[in-house]
Amino acid sequence: MRHNIILFFLIAALTTSWGCKQFLDLPAKNQRTVTTVDDMKTLLASYLKGVAELRVKPLYGNVMCLAPAAGTLMFEAYSDNIDFELAVPQTYLKPNNNHLKVEQGYADLLLWNDFNTPGVIWNQHYSIVGFLNSLIDQMEEIEATPQQQDQLLGEMYVHRAYYLFKLLEYFAPYHKGELGIPVYLHTGEGVLGIDMPRRTQAEVYKIILDDLKMAETMIKRTGPVTGFNVFYNSRYIHHLMAQVYWFKAESPAKETSDYEQVKAHAAIAVENTEAFIPTTVTGMINAYGAKDPNYPALCQENNLQGAFGVIYGSNFQYLIPGTYGPENIPLSTEFAALFKPGDVRIGAIFNADPTRAGGKVGTAGKTLNWGWPSDGTANGSLKRGNACFFKPEEAFLMLAEAQFRLNNSGEAIATLNKFKAFRNAGTADGLAGDALLQEIIDERRKEFFGDNDKRWLDLKRFGKKTITRKLFFLNKNYDLTVAPNDYRYALPIPLTEVQENKDLIPNEGWVAIEY
Repeated sequence: MRHNIILFFLIAALTTSWGCKQFLDLPAKNQRTVTTVDDMKTLLASYLKGVAELRVKPLYGNVMCLAPAAGTLMFEAYSDNIDFELAVPQTYLKPNNNHLKVEQGYADLLLWNDFNTPGVIWNQHYSIVGFLNSLIDQMEEIEATPQQQDQLLGEMYVHRAYYLFKLLEYFAPYHKGELGIPVYLHTGEGVLGIDMPRRTQAEVYKIILDDLKMAETMIKRTGPVTGFNVFYNSRYIHHLMAQVYWFKAESPAKETSDYEQVKAHAAIAVENTEAFIPTTVTGMINAYGAKDPNYPALCQENNLQGAFGVIYGSNFQYLIPGTYGPENIPLSTEFAALFKPGDVRIGAIFNADPTRAGGKVGTAGKTLNWGWPSDGTANGSLKRGNACFFKPEEAFLMLAEAQFRLNNSGEAIATLNKFKAFRNAGTADGLAGDALLQEIIDERRKEFFGDNDKRWLDLKRFGKKTITRKLFFLNKNYDLTVAPNDYRYALPIPLTEVQENKDLIPNEGWVAIEY
């Protein structure tokens, strides 16, 4: 019997109150049946268009569904690059803040009390998984050439792997291998109404990697369709495989071959990319803002101008000092100290105006550039918090770490030096052991500041940092400590999901603060 696919207008009407159980079930109502390859391409293209093109709402999820804006803000708020103890009284809660005037909003973000954003991510990502499940099932029942099968299924397998991987990274406690995420890979009457327990992390990794390996096999024999395929790209597939093995390699699901896999896939992901990696602030702005067609990554421009001002500062703060807030966001002294003079990232990240930042031009000041993350210039009007996926810069750093973990320090230093040369950031010569690993971690921290979830996931994976905060909100002092492996590194599963799925074990520790 054919499985039915929900029409575009019905999919767009789905509410975010549904949990993964409902999205994975995809119960049929008011549907059409996919009967031809053209039907399949049309439905899939409706989703892919929103992923690949600027400012287009995809079939499922919101603009930038790969990295929701609310998630980017939350992950930065839960990280350590901004000096929030200074930022709260000096700029966030000032009367000129035109972005988020509600004090409780900042309290929720900075006290790990945001329960809404994890729910948005959970529901959106599972909705896309359910959508892809239904299309993958339907492919069994339509006539398509072997090449069309590869190009359509390969695309869907990579996307499904991406969203399942993100759900695992966000919602699974890193060192509790038994607590993965719920996964079901099919749709239809046989699965309606079932409860889905959490699979082990090892099981989930196998599902993710099986999808990617199938896509890898397909792309070796059938190339992508120009103008249609997005994730079905050899470089992207190998990059994502390197990411999955890299994150898995320090978890309870780790296998002895993980770092060999990271090395192999990351090496493919960096092939022939050196000439296209930006080495200037202007180059970075163009590459990461999807304005450089030669940059070998998928970059998205956010449609929500100023949406990131809540944490990163108003996109109009460059106009008249003191008028548009929050402004001059103070960055961590520890973070600023990581940058050596001449590092090209200084000009992108730091506000170098001596009248505002207290620093000299060309040196790392203590406040965030008015335009970053996005245009990185004195004119911050394009501050959109753009997101890039499958950056070759990340592949270089994964490769360096894999070489280090495999006891090839010489190779690791050579790879790291090649990367550091892109940024005029000195060399790693003479480093060994923990010092060399820390240098790789520090380069990741500098390179990916403001880049969606990367610093939060590094804090979770490496487990080398304790975050402390003393903040004052709503007439009360809060003194918080988040140690490595803290429960706050596994986001809270939505309460409605736990209530509706009796077999789902919630993440412990999360209790809402009552102000």
